[in-house]
Amino acid sequence: MEKTGKRSLTLYFIAALITYFSLHIVLRILVSDSLDYDEAEQALLGQWLLPGYTEQPPLYTWIQYGLFQLLGKSVLAVSLLKNSLLLLTYLFVFLSGRKLLNNDRAAIMAACSLLLVPQIAWESQRDMTHTTLVVCGAAAVLWTVLRLLENRSFFNTVLLGIFWGIGILAKANFFLFLLILFLTLLTFRRGRKLLFSKQFFFSFFIALCLSSLYLYWMYTHQDIVFSATGKFKQAVEMYQVKGVTSFFINTFLFLTPLWFIYLLFFPSGYLGKPAAKKKFSARFMLRYSLFFVLVLLTVVLLFKVSYVKDRWMQPLLFAAPLVFFTRFDVNTITRKQFNRFISVIILAAVAVYCAFSLRVLGAPMTHRYCRLNYPFKELASDIRKDGFTRGLIISNNRFLAGNMHFQFPDSQAVIPGYNFEKLVDSAVFSHAAVIWKINDTSPHVPKQLVSYLQKQFGINSIDYPVTVHEAPYKYSTDDRVRMGVLLFRLQ
Repeated sequence: MEKTGKRSLTLYFIAALITYFSLHIVLRILVSDSLDYDEAEQALLGQWLLPGYTEQPPLYTWIQYGLFQLLGKSVLAVSLLKNSLLLLTYLFVFLSGRKLLNNDRAAIMAACSLLLVPQIAWESQRDMTHTTLVVCGAAAVLWTVLRLLENRSFFNTVLLGIFWGIGILAKANFFLFLLILFLTLLTFRRGRKLLFSKQFFFSFFIALCLSSLYLYWMYTHQDIVFSATGKFKQAVEMYQVKGVTSFFINTFLFLTPLWFIYLLFFPSGYLGKPAAKKKFSARFMLRYSLFFVLVLLTVVLLFKVSYVKDRWMQPLLFAAPLVFFTRFDVNTITRKQFNRFISVIILAAVAVYCAFSLRVLGAPMTHRYCRLNYPFKELASDIRKDGFTRGLIISNNRFLAGNMHFQFPDSQAVIPGYNFEKLVDSAVFSHAAVIWKINDTSPHVPKQLVSYLQKQFGINSIDYPVTVHEAPYKYSTDDRVRMGVLLFRLQ
């Protein structure tokens, strides 16, 4: 009877997860047919299937490319991928919780706790791509490692290799997660046995095979790969103080309001002791958290990083709920405590829905518009009236390029600096449209585009007329977006 109850609770939880993320897909489609910044980047990159694209690994784009082929260039294809990865992340945290806690109710609370982490519950839903994938990969690897510690079966070994490869192909900070996890394993006898086992090396071989194409691309395109180093803010003076302070402050903010809700509902998690049968789980997750601090501080000091962005810590701190629930005997959690905690989770879920809607629908009241308010459909309609129906789209901004590619799906879009123009079959297209946003009163072509047109196509932009199109932001009647368009024939 007890097992049946646990099974029912687990099924209800999975059904709730599927419902929650399905509603997010519906909401995203209804709110706007425009793309946010990272979504537009995927629309731009997803025109081709390549071994590498930018400084970010290519797996997210590969999957997005496949969904574009299956579902067409649509918001549905974009949102389906994002929400599927988020659903899997919550599920993997739940599965890890079952291994560590041996209590389905506590495992559900640990997974649901991710809704109390704004970077995961809100930012990942709002506009993140590679980070969403790497968190999912890290959560999958943690679960698989916990399985391997119990049973080094062939299936678990292959599973670890696949998830390991996914992480490598997701985002570079996955290697920080691996380092922290491996250091944690080294401190336990069975962890060391796993690390130096033939099964572990076979998993590594699988991961290497899966990522070999990209790793070779990295070797031959180091200029692109290491262009991301400019994202690290480095201070010449007082970098130690600034970097360390930034790390601790942003870690605290990352875990807010999670830590406060835990304090209200489960104060014993801060003061109590874990159950005797679960001391390994407690020690494992505690050492994971200690190595998280040590590794991040080492990175900050070694590379003179003065500012640690909270999103960089997502594939590391997703495990924070698991750390907390291993710190006390979860069998003491009553049904009343569970129900109250889930009530807070439901409120958090509703708050995310409301916030996602209001940032777009309520923008006219504050005159602060987000990218989903851009009226690309209306602007594209005006451009069609100018005579451009398909061809090469050129922009100085990946946000504009990706969105306009969606509006003209039979066209191809490029931006300066990516060399994607080499992939365009010039024999297919006879016309080109140069598109940019006008931020002031001057409709002149931006300097970056002027030099790009001269270098790549041998045309002088001043010889061509510029048309200015404008349309009100979505859900607004007053504030408008102005866009400059220059059309020319391809030679």
